[in-house]
Amino acid sequence: MEYECPTGKPYYDLMELLRGKNYHIMTTNQDFQFTRVVPEEKLSAIQGDSRFFQCSRRCHDELFYNHDMIYAMNDAIDENLCIPTELIPRCPKCGAELEPWVRGYTFLEGQKYRDEYRKINEFLQANKDRKILFLELGVGRMTPMFIQEPFWNLTYALPQAFYITVNPKDALLPQELSSKGLAIKGDIAIVLRDAVKTASGERMDDRYQDEN
Repeated sequence: MEYECPTGKPYYDLMELLRGKNYHIMTTNQDFQFTRVVPEEKLSAIQGDSRFFQCSRRCHDELFYNHDMIYAMNDAIDENLCIPTELIPRCPKCGAELEPWVRGYTFLEGQKYRDEYRKINEFLQANKDRKILFLELGVGRMTPMFIQEPFWNLTYALPQAFYITVNPKDALLPQELSSKGLAIKGDIAIVLRDAVKTASGERMDDRYQDEN
């Protein structure tokens, strides 16, 4: 069950690297692990969040926090791996089944969806003239249009932008960004772990210099 899955160490390592920095995270992950380590105002989950249900008919714009519904269904599973019909989540307006608010054929692009994009767009507008790093972690080639290609375009367009991609398989750097980017082909967990060690060493060196 997603509610009980522990948050992976790479998430904590990433947040350690971002500590004290101005940042915003845009993610296509729907497993809400980022919500455990990142304030909601600094996170844009642009492909949905499985903590929420939506009407499968999209008859209205409301989302439903599903924690209690999920646990009630889980507790009621019988020996045949079935649950009582009355526990199937249904829309209070039209009676259709509720379904996870994640990207699919009936994905609800309502107010919360627009809010997720509003947050990242406000961050970009406020920081477009500053030094800005677009750090892409684990984005593959199945859906490059959501993060990878926008990052490429923004890095190319913004004068002080730099782009880093970390991916064990699809670490791609367009030729147009050869002087403004870096592709690291490797395990994200190892790269972040090593980056934290390096950054911690630098902070210790800084303290030593301050004391002397």
